[in-house]
Amino acid sequence: MSSIVKLSDLQIPPQVLVPMKTNTLLDNFMSDRGGLLPSTIFIVVGGAGSGKTSWSIDTLNKLQNVNTDKKFLYISAEQDEVDNYELSQKLPGLRDLSTLYLSGCENPKQELIDVLNQGWDGVLVDSLEVVAGRIQSTTSMTPKQSSKWFMELMFQHKKGGNTTNTYTAFMVIQQATKSGTFKGDASIEFDTTGMLYVINDDEEANHYLIFTKNRRGKNKVKQFYRFQEGKMNYIPRVVPIVVGEVGTVTSDRGNGGFRHSFITN
Repeated sequence: MSSIVKLSDLQIPPQVLVPMKTNTLLDNFMSDRGGLLPSTIFIVVGGAGSGKTSWSIDTLNKLQNVNTDKKFLYISAEQDEVDNYELSQKLPGLRDLSTLYLSGCENPKQELIDVLNQGWDGVLVDSLEVVAGRIQSTTSMTPKQSSKWFMELMFQHKKGGNTTNTYTAFMVIQQATKSGTFKGDASIEFDTTGMLYVINDDEEANHYLIFTKNRRGKNKVKQFYRFQEGKMNYIPRVVPIVVGEVGTVTSDRGNGGFRHSFITN
């Protein structure tokens, strides 16, 4: 089948260009239109203890609070209800998120099909690696096949392939390797909207975000934030990355740091 098309022949709804806002400085960092756009897939990368899960949960909660006419879903593939109850003592916004728990699920593949088919405006996945692992352990698929299958399922919903024709925006958490790059096939970076790294900054005692790729906005600039009173507060400055700068992600698994792929020696 030919893949040659004209945009004028496609029925793409104008709503895909209307951003979902958090009403914080994060909006202009995420896209030139100011917010998280529908029909996108952003990979959120960080080492153990970098704060990527806390940041992602807080962002989903902010989106839900502002966009009350939209539907948001958290897919928790690793942590169960008790794990998240404890985490909610630190992140109160977690208590109000509609959450699909895959821990202990006998058929996670079918569960993902059925739940995503309901049509969600924004979905947080924690994490790509664990979702693929749960599919692989309950089917005859290999790890690579499981990851590919789930990526294709997200592409389907990104293009409105659900019962409500909702063009879903995904934020997908993925672990960083010890070399600082994301875990997984290179096609993940090619096929997704953006790669967002969450990094600890020990010198300034806060965190920052940086895109190594962002098809909807700026990349390779830093947006700083701090965790205060159960939520992320953004610092009003965006800093271009300095060539040759070395960044690390602190880890609760030892003193070793993580070097990131966009950092040059």
